Amino acid sequence: MEALTRAHPCSASHVRSSAGTAASQAAAATTMFWAGAAVSGNLIAAPAKFQASSLSLPVALEVGRMQFLWIGVAEAICLLAILLLLTAARRWPSWPLLAAAAVFAFQRLWLLPLLDTRTLAIIAGAQVEESSLHIVYVAAEILKTVCLVWAGTLSLRLLQPQRGRSPLQNPINHST
Repeated sequence: MEALTRAHPCSASHVRSSAGTAASQAAAATTMFWAGAAVSGNLIAAPAKFQASSLSLPVALEVGRMQFLWIGVAEAICLLAILLLLTAARRWPSWPLLAAAAVFAFQRLWLLPLLDTRTLAIIAGAQVEESSLHIVYVAAEILKTVCLVWAGTLSLRLLQPQRGRSPLQNPINHST
């Protein structure tokens, strides 16, 4: 009976399953890469440039604008790659991944334009009022990173064979 439940290694269903597993693994790896890029670029490197005594505030802000522009491009590429890989694997994104995508959209479409307006005013020499926008950005970045690590961990757990079953007997889970 067991022979009837396992796919032959050369069968079309086994090949589709292998391709789906490879795409799922790549999606999980890309999710974790995105989390690492977000932490390193947005939470570590961004404030570090203000510690460099040779950079004036306007120069540091101009560098920061370019840094956030290009990190945003990299993050958008990661999100697109993850969605394409999940499509190839015939899987839906997990709730934590959707939450991370929503936070990313919030940052890019609402929060960063407001921060950019303030940054350009400071570079131009204008006095700007105190704002909590940077605190909101940091909180959003931490939330996005936690969601990405959670989504990547969920994806990796789904790829592990269940105890007592061979990898060929595991049902494919379409919920993450």
